[in-house]
Amino acid sequence: MVLHATTDQGIVTPIICSVDGKLHVSQTNFTNYLKLSESAAIYADSLPVPTADPNGRPGWLYKKVAANTDKINYYYYAQGSHPITLGELSVLNCTVTVDAWTSVNSVPFMVIYTKPTGVGDAGAWYHSKRSYGMDASTKIMLGESINLYAVNVTDGTGTTLPGFSNNQKRYINLSVKTDTGDALDSEEILTISIHTDSASPLGTQILVENVGLEVADGRSTYFDLTV
Repeated sequence: MVLHATTDQGIVTPIICSVDGKLHVSQTNFTNYLKLSESAAIYADSLPVPTADPNGRPGWLYKKVAANTDKINYYYYAQGSHPITLGELSVLNCTVTVDAWTSVNSVPFMVIYTKPTGVGDAGAWYHSKRSYGMDASTKIMLGESINLYAVNVTDGTGTTLPGFSNNQKRYINLSVKTDTGDALDSEEILTISIHTDSASPLGTQILVENVGLEVADGRSTYFDLTV
């Protein structure tokens, strides 16, 4: 027997159980699309630039083809009508597939950058940055599509899972937090990105399907990466 419910849009859809044991209405919440051919500002200085997957999987495919410092930098957040502060951002999320594994450097990480103030800036174009990476003990299967997420502000219970990735894929917490600069809760966010390590080995191959963020007051935005 399959349980069904009605989404906010009036669509009858299955109910699924997430890894934390909670029931969710299965629905696609991705309302924004980043088309590869129109997103040079998103993948910015990524080298080599992402491509379509030759096997037809959805998302942007990156493959490191030289033993150098090449990496991806996908900047997917820009301010809307009101700024978001570092203390308001609750969860970051992305769905990725790791096609080649050498070390933890083979896995993407996520970074929050805050607006420069001109006083005590930690970087040339940002004031502070906060990165979230995967613990080296985490186990991942090659070719496994997973939800990477980072908890920036908890829900009071000490844990928060993303509310939008009800895709029945495994959640992996990017639990290693590193702050550069002040990283105060009051700092306004400039941009948010998903990166690979410049020290990643030759042959690193990552497919990124989607990215998103959620704010403590319920605001959220999600992007499907399309070709």
